[in-house]
Order: sequence, then structure tokens, then C-alpha cells
Amino acid sequence: MPRRSGVTRWSAGIVAVALTAAAQSAPATGATATPLRPADFVVYGFSQSDVAQEDPQVYELDPDTTIRAIGKWSTAGDEASDYNFAQIGRYHAKGINFMGSGTASVIFEKDFATPEIFADMATKDADGNTVPHPEIGVPDPAFRGNIFNPKYRQYLLSWARIQIDGGVDGVNFDEINAGFSGGSKYGFNGNEGFDDYAIADFNRYLLAKYPSYTAADWKSRFGMTDDNILRRDVPAGDLAANFNYREYLRAGGWNLDPLNAANPLAPEWGRVVANRMYAEDTSFTATYIRRYWKQMVDELRAYAWRTVHKRLLISSNGLWPYVDFNSVGMYPWNPDEQTPDFRGADYVPVVDGHLNGAKSLQSQYRYLKDQSARIAGTVPVVVFIDWPSDMMTNYLNLPLQEKKDYWQIFGAEAYANGIFPSFHLKDTVGSPTATDLGMMDFFTTYTRFYKEHRTLFKDNAIGAQAVRASAANVSASLLVQRGTGRRSIHLVNHNYSQGITPQTGFTVEADVPSCPRRLTVVSPDFAGSKSPAFSCRQGRLRLTVDRLDYYNIIQL
Repeated sequence: MPRRSGVTRWSAGIVAVALTAAAQSAPATGATATPLRPADFVVYGFSQSDVAQEDPQVYELDPDTTIRAIGKWSTAGDEASDYNFAQIGRYHAKGINFMGSGTASVIFEKDFATPEIFADMATKDADGNTVPHPEIGVPDPAFRGNIFNPKYRQYLLSWARIQIDGGVDGVNFDEINAGFSGGSKYGFNGNEGFDDYAIADFNRYLLAKYPSYTAADWKSRFGMTDDNILRRDVPAGDLAANFNYREYLRAGGWNLDPLNAANPLAPEWGRVVANRMYAEDTSFTATYIRRYWKQMVDELRAYAWRTVHKRLLISSNGLWPYVDFNSVGMYPWNPDEQTPDFRGADYVPVVDGHLNGAKSLQSQYRYLKDQSARIAGTVPVVVFIDWPSDMMTNYLNLPLQEKKDYWQIFGAEAYANGIFPSFHLKDTVGSPTATDLGMMDFFTTYTRFYKEHRTLFKDNAIGAQAVRASAANVSASLLVQRGTGRRSIHLVNHNYSQGITPQTGFTVEADVPSCPRRLTVVSPDFAGSKSPAFSCRQGRLRLTVDRLDYYNIIQL
């Protein structure tokens, strides 16, 4: 990213100066609408700008929130004067929540005051060398920061505090745990993250997990040797006198492939899954990343409350604990579905350059919702097309009507399964904007329905009862609203081949705890509401759908 010359680069000694400058840079003031709580968010927008830029499309869409309105990248965002904080007042005047953000892992040597500081911040492979990441695809050599390093965590908090002082409502951290893949250099085999800070913590983890182990146990279980063995009488961070995992890997011949199944300690170290922090993962890397992430979140929330008297919102790319909502980037090679080609869930399905609207994403969306509940509780889950990726390329290359169809089918299917789509307006790599693509009029009209019926879409769980439709190519679901117990049946039409084919005159059946007195059908595809014919006996509901274009919601 271009950056003016002569700017301050990060070092521990200048954090206080940066924070003082940030405190002096206040957002614009004026009449503001009362911001919604995350539990009330229904319409999300995705528009990310550099920290000094502003996207007027956001005001036209008027969402409840953006996923990340601005993004700190490299040295742009190290100083309060880098930012256009005045736009926050314009967001608030329309009642839009403003999320700041920044990369939590991508770093460049120019970001830091000296080569020594940079070397200390960057992740290392099992031979102790920094790991380049050319696959990120930027002009300057890119590396990953090491979240196990307390000084790196303070570096992340320093720019987040600047954004808090500037008036943001929340902060979104992108790619928190991306510094463990090994990148293209090692074929993404996990040869990364083996710096002194991490392997010292690994010693602490093993000593705590196996408190009664003797030298004989370490040797028999993990193949440690007398000259490189865990000791309780030596500080865990003394890697010359205590166990040194890098030396262990070199001795075993695993230094180029540390997660090799032959390595007895590989399961203890764990395999980091990018942008995921699974609740059941108790390996070393998951345990300590989770711990450091919570410390960061707690520290930022306390800072926001202490300095600007605000309850700060937190989000991150992926599925993470301790957040106010999970914002899940949809990209290839994701872990959300096991596929023969390892590309994972196909969130933007395309065949021969055309939208494959016949595919359903119901199971994938439900998987994300279920995993998020395990990890973070009942916080909202929102999905966005991540970039740069071939999923975004596929979306951008669709004919105009098929772009609209994408949201009317797969955006609707997100709502139908208790999560939320984030309507794409703008990225930071120069792709055509929603306005360039001719999508803004559609977005403003289409999202109006969800705003007007927001109570239908808030805080829903998937109902246990199955819903059966007599027509083929219809995905059906029953949602139950927490707190009120209100039920709604959601129908999404996948009768599609380069265009939607409406379905008419079919029946829907569902088992319900008690028979409703009336049914009301609403849809973004028609104005007003309808009252369908139905029968219900002993909890067996049966109704007739006169017409399904894209998406119908039946309120019980």
C-alpha cells in the first residue's frame, strides 16, 4: 500500500506518543441516531476502505453495520493523523455502526523502526528463520507477526487504541492465527510459529499438562533425550538449559515438516486452522492463542470503557470466541466442508461462468452457525465473500442479473438458516464497486424488506422439527426465536438454470408443538403479506404455497 515518506514506524517507545495524538483527533459531532446492539443487527454491509478513505455507498445502503469500514494495513494507521475519523459522525447520523479493523498478522519490515525489532516480531520456521509469504500477493515482501510475542500483541493493541480514541464502535481483527501455515514456501504444511516465545510457552504447556512426569516419562512418551529434556527446576523460557523444541525437531528430521505424523509431539503442538478456533481443540497452539486473544479483547474493552465510556464491539474474520459477532470470510480451501479437492465449501457456486443457483448452501450455513455457537455462544454469524479469491472473481464476473440472483438465493438462504449475509459494496484492491456493477439500486430496495421485518430475523435458532416441501429444489427450514419462541418457516427456491423458475401450488408440512391460529406469508419478492390455506391437527401443520419466486417466510 502506498505510504508517505518520513513517517513514524512502530517501536515500543513511541506508543504513548501515538495514543496521545489519537486522543486529540476526535470524530465529527452532530445529531446521531441510537446505535443498535449486535443482537439487533439484521442488515450487514461489506465495504472496506483504507484508513483515510470513505465510501458513500454505505450511506446509500444504510446497513445496521459494516463488517469493517476501514482497515489498518502496514504503516497506514500507525498515527491518528492517518485516519478520516470525521466519517464516524456521518455513520452515526444515519444510525450505522462503525467497525474499525486491521490485519492481525501481515507485517512488513518497513512497519518497524529497526531490522532487529522486525526480526523479533516475525514468525519463524523450525530452523529459526523468518517465513516469507509471497502468496499474499503484494509488492513489498510480506511476513506474518507472532502473536506469542507480547511486544507484537502490544503493537496490535496500539493501533486498535488509536481507532478507539477516534470513535469507532468496534474493532475487527483479520487473520488472527495466520502465522502458523508455513506459507507457499513450505506448501502450507505448518512449518511456522516456532520462535523462542512460542516454544517457551510450549514448555509451560507440557509441564502443566503432565505435572507428574519424570525424566523417564518424557523419554518413553515423547522420545526426549538427556541433553534435551523438559525440566521443572529450570525456567521454561531458558531454551539453552531446558527443552528446546526446535532442536528436538532437527534431531528427529522433522524440521522441514514439524507436523509429520511420525513426530510424537505434533499432536501436542496442534494443527492451526486458519481463522478458526474450535472449542474442542485443547492442543498447545489453540490453548495459548485462545488465551492471548482473550487477553487482547479484555484489555481493549477495558480501555474503551475507561477512556471513551463505550462498550466496544469485537469481531474477527472466521469463528472466534469472545466476540460480539463472528464475521466469516468465504474463500476457497476453507475447512467448512470435506471435499475431494480440499477446496471446502463452494460459497459462490458457478458452472461455466454462470451462477449455479440449483445448489443449496443450507448444510454449510448451518455448520457455521453450529460451530459458532460452540465457540462463541449465541452471537450473530455473518458471512461475506472474502477477497482476493476466486470466489470473489466468480461473483464479479457473473452477469448483472445473476449477481442479483446470488443475493436473492444465497443471501436469502443465509437468513433462512439463522445467519446473515454481508452485502458486498467495496474492497481495497481496486475491484469494481457495487455502484460500478450497477447493484446499488437493487441492494437498497432488496435490503429494505429485511429492515422492515427485522424482528423476524433476530436471534433465531434452528428448529428441531423437519420441514417437508412437495416441490423439488426447495430448501426449507424452521427457525425458533430465542426469548419469544416465535416460529417461522423459510422456503428458498433453487429451481434455477441461468435464471429462477418460480414454483407454484405445492404443499409444505411441518411438525409443530402447537397448532397456530393463523399463518402469514411475507417475502422480499412481493409487497404486503398473504394468508395461505392451511390445516393443522395434533401438531402436524400442512399448508399450500401458491407461489415461490426466490424466498418466502411463513410466520406461525
